[in-house]
Parts: sequence; structure tokens; C-alpha cells
Amino acid sequence: MKHTARSKSLLEVPFNLILLGDPASGKGTQSAKLAKRYGMYDLDMGREVKKPENLKLYDYARTTAVGKLTPTSVARKIFRNKILHTPSRQGIVFSGTPKMIGEAKFVEGLLREYKRRDPLVLYVHIPVAEILRRMKKRRIYMNGRVVKRDDDNERALANRRRYYREQVSQVVEFFKKRYEFRSISGLGSEAEVAARIESAIAKHLKSVGI
Repeated sequence: MKHTARSKSLLEVPFNLILLGDPASGKGTQSAKLAKRYGMYDLDMGREVKKPENLKLYDYARTTAVGKLTPTSVARKIFRNKILHTPSRQGIVFSGTPKMIGEAKFVEGLLREYKRRDPLVLYVHIPVAEILRRMKKRRIYMNGRVVKRDDDNERALANRRRYYREQVSQVVEFFKKRYEFRSISGLGSEAEVAARIESAIAKHLKSVGI
């Protein structure tokens, strides 16, 4: 995607983004690109918990193997640490997190406490059939070879869908009442989804006078 002069200048604007979405909707890929483009900190909980300083907090491998979410106590420590220590001039993109209503309220409180700009909240949605199709194809690189993700087995998928249905819907409703919220279709190519997200961001920045 070609960057205009205006898009380059946005790298210095500390806006915040919460990018949620269905399993396998590509939110992690999109968050990484947005973080690079706008100079934001990419707060991906799945990646954060695997950092050396956080591995001792809980059994990550056992939890993800059955498709369960990061324990709230661990997530809260990471949220506070990252929001506190990310420079005020740098925005944060919350990649697929928070997923629990208690964590959503916690993040909202932290953003107010540290006087962060109200975030734009986007939800990338795809049909259930597409979720299943993508998960069957999904692979990751590990130790120099391509392997299937631990959390893409049938048991994990059933658990993740249940968590999303029971928990993330509450998070979405909570954020809808507090921040600007937009739903984004995750169908189509990666570039097409990125264009929809960029359009939503542009409208948000215009609405807040950036």
C-alpha cells in the first residue's frame, strides 16, 4: 500500500486502536502492519506471554493447547506494564485483546489513568464456515519448520468459539458504549481487509481532528 505524505505524518500521532475479531480473521497480521505504519506499540497478548520475563507467570503451552485464554491476573500485569511504559508520544494497537469483560474494564481504566487518547475499536468478522476453513490451513514456523498451531485442533477450536461467544461479545458491547466502534468485514484478500481498516482509521482521525 502506497503511503501518502499525510499517512507518514500520522506516525507521530499517538492515537490508540483496539483491534478485535473472530478467530482466524487475520487481526494479528493487520495489527503488525498498522503498528509499523503508524509507529505504534503492537500489544499482542499471545506474543507478550511468551517473552522471557512473562513465561514464569503461568503454563502457557498447556493453556493454549486447549484453546483457553491467558489468565486474567497475568493479562492485567502485562496491560499495566505495557500501557505504563509505552511512551506517551507512541500509540498502542491492542491486537485481539482484551477478550474478557473484566480486562476490558481494566484497560479502559488504565487508559484514563495514564491520560491516553480514547481508542478506536474495530471488530473484524468472518463467517463460521470461513473460520473453520482458515484454521484447517493455518500453519506457523517453529524451529525452522512449518507446523500446525497447538490451538488449531478440534478441542481447542470448540473452546475458543465458546470463549468468543460468551466473553468477547460482552467486551464488544462494553466498548461500543464508551468508544467509537466499527465492524469490518474480514473476507477478501489481506490487502482488501487492510484497506477497509485504513478507511475506518481515516474517518476516526478526521472525527477527532487529527
